[in-house]
Amino acid sequence: MGVVARFCVCLGVGGALVLSLLLTSSSASAQSALLDALATRVTLAHPSGAASEVAVEQIIRSGDKVATNQTGRAVVTYPDGSTALLEEDSALTIEFVQTSAGDYVVRMQQTLGRVWYAVTRAVTQGSRYEVHTAGMASVIRAGSDSYVSVSPSGETTVVTISGTVDTSAGGVDVSVLAGSSTTVSAAGATPSANTPPPSTAIPTSTPTRTAAPSPTSAFVPPVATLPPLPTSAPARTKTPSPTLPLATPRPTAAPAPAATPFKDKFGPRKDAPGQPPPKTNGPL
Repeated sequence: MGVVARFCVCLGVGGALVLSLLLTSSSASAQSALLDALATRVTLAHPSGAASEVAVEQIIRSGDKVATNQTGRAVVTYPDGSTALLEEDSALTIEFVQTSAGDYVVRMQQTLGRVWYAVTRAVTQGSRYEVHTAGMASVIRAGSDSYVSVSPSGETTVVTISGTVDTSAGGVDVSVLAGSSTTVSAAGATPSANTPPPSTAIPTSTPTRTAAPSPTSAFVPPVATLPPLPTSAPARTKTPSPTLPLATPRPTAAPAPAATPFKDKFGPRKDAPGQPPPKTNGPL
């Protein structure tokens, strides 16, 4: 065998090994999912073990059971991006069933509570997502958003938000379209006809519409609303208001100032009245 032939043989064997490894890893990834706890308390139980509380992200294998208590919430994410959101007091067992070479069915057994399912696309071309309860089996088509509620009595309700969900119960198949729902009261019962999904919004009263009055050229109010016409009344005379008499002040003469002797800085003047005559030395 030549060198070229040996090289080709080695290349073929190596390619086969790589392909087998890729197929094995792809099969393993298709048979697993990730579990995240959104609110405590969430538990994960393996088929051969007891349930343990989930604190960090966990890998789910076929046969594992996820459960939440009255305050717990969890989300399961599949390799293709599809999700299953468990609300409070819910339980879900996940199985990966191989149907043919490379095709798997994700079968989820919901026994209690409400779970929201969002399927983006199938894991592989021949794969699908199924939801089983005690009274109903459903196949969620790709591109669908829906939720399934299971009461403690076993009543199952499927509500489709968008897309289509195919249900089967009691030998009857019902396709639940977007905006509708179906309910099975017990195991083996026939699903009821499609009905609008239960509304969670608070109902409000619808206002009644009344016809608008026709327009007129001039607005004339009804007679009952007109004010009474004025009536004639005797003229009222104004009574002058009493005034208080004001006292008129009379002018009075100002008092005359008393005469005071005038003095200068050298004493009283000689010519001032009341002064004695000047003394003389005798006749000249």
